[in-house]
Amino acid sequence: MKKLLGIGFLLVSALVLYFGSVGWSSLDVNLWSLIPIGLFLFFTLENFLKKDYKASLMCLIIAFIIANAILNLLPISSGLVIGAGVLACIGIGFIFPDKDKKLQAGRFC
Repeated sequence: MKKLLGIGFLLVSALVLYFGSVGWSSLDVNLWSLIPIGLFLFFTLENFLKKDYKASLMCLIIAFIIANAILNLLPISSGLVIGAGVLACIGIGFIFPDKDKKLQAGRFC
């Protein structure tokens, strides 16, 4: 995972150097505002690989809320996205139950 992260940083640095020399002609977005989106997408991928689907979905929803506020992707409010995300997490909780609950179900503590 660290090697993949290192390669990703190298690719991003090469892109920054390339676009720095060519120019940011068609990009009207502040790059600093994209950093939280990238971090939450990274956390989404990390939690998905750990098979923690609820945490992965919540990180994806947070990244979408930030991206929608900055880039105006869809004409929907953040409250609507949060409500849909909570309902989706409840549904995923029923479909994919936690592993810890399965292990503790046989114990009488």
